[in-house]
Amino acid sequence: MKTIYLLPLLLFFFACDGLEDMDAPGSLVPKTVAEDSRLPSIDVNGTTLHAETFGDINNPIMIFLHGGPGSDYKAMISEFGVENASRYPNQRTFPNAGLTRLQDEYFLVFYDQRGAGLSTRYDRDVMDFDMYVADLDAVVDYYLQEKEDQTGILDDQVFLMGWSYGGLLSTGYINAHPDKVADVILYEPGPFSKINWDYFKENSTTIFALIGEDFVEELLLSKDHITPDSHERADYQIAIGAARAQPELHEHPDTPYWRIGAFLRSDNLNFVQSDNYDITSNINQSFQGRMLFISSDSVAEEYPEYGDMQRSYYPQSEYVEIPGTGHSGPWEKPEELSTLIRNFLNN
Repeated sequence: MKTIYLLPLLLFFFACDGLEDMDAPGSLVPKTVAEDSRLPSIDVNGTTLHAETFGDINNPIMIFLHGGPGSDYKAMISEFGVENASRYPNQRTFPNAGLTRLQDEYFLVFYDQRGAGLSTRYDRDVMDFDMYVADLDAVVDYYLQEKEDQTGILDDQVFLMGWSYGGLLSTGYINAHPDKVADVILYEPGPFSKINWDYFKENSTTIFALIGEDFVEELLLSKDHITPDSHERADYQIAIGAARAQPELHEHPDTPYWRIGAFLRSDNLNFVQSDNYDITSNINQSFQGRMLFISSDSVAEEYPEYGDMQRSYYPQSEYVEIPGTGHSGPWEKPEELSTLIRNFLNN
């Protein structure tokens, strides 16, 4: 009997000898572009970003900005009810899923922001909002130059589509470079000013209402959720603990992502806590384009004043709601969203 019990134990120890280190790239979460050369990528502004394009480069360029901070664009190129997009383009069976259905009219650019998704990782306190804006400017210039090189067409503007934190980043970019954006589409963007941020927090009972509270930071530190001994473990911990189905946001719990950048998630919202937070100071006077604010009916009901508060910073704006969804609308109802984008830009 002792031999029978001992054999499985010995086999276990021999098997463990061949196991990979849990901190090795790809052991806990997908490898980034720094470890996996099969991933599509571009080199801009001193970093390597996970990025890919769809459609004919002769068409107008539209750049998509995902949420987070720290998430990726997987949910923007896949959709509810369809097999989630592989991170390898040549392994996908649905080439027009999600918002990529717009590729018949536009040259679409998707990228994971610095330190997020499958882009190159960075340590804490290395990244800030200004760097994100500079990265986006480098992405804009990269594809405008690519278009000129391939087609001879000299464009000086792009369209932007930002979702959640991506909408906040879009607005910060337009504030810094109003002449480089033709029009912008924002799906439930993050708050553009301290006043709007306070309104959002005051009407929330989710973790958003607690951002900036000292006890939250102390709790996370005590649980080692944002200061583990490696990037891999940090990303794994935040992935298994990430709560997508926030009550007020009505986000679908299955909304997909490749990787959540833990250090971005913990640090990159701090700047909105300052009393002088405002990323719109130049927009009303300098931006000549239009803004389409898209909301889900569920979130609009939770925050009835939010849409008008956000729109007020743009000189020309329109507002529309998508029924029967929440904050994950671009993944749940990409066909409806794509139709709204087409109609807005073609009018």
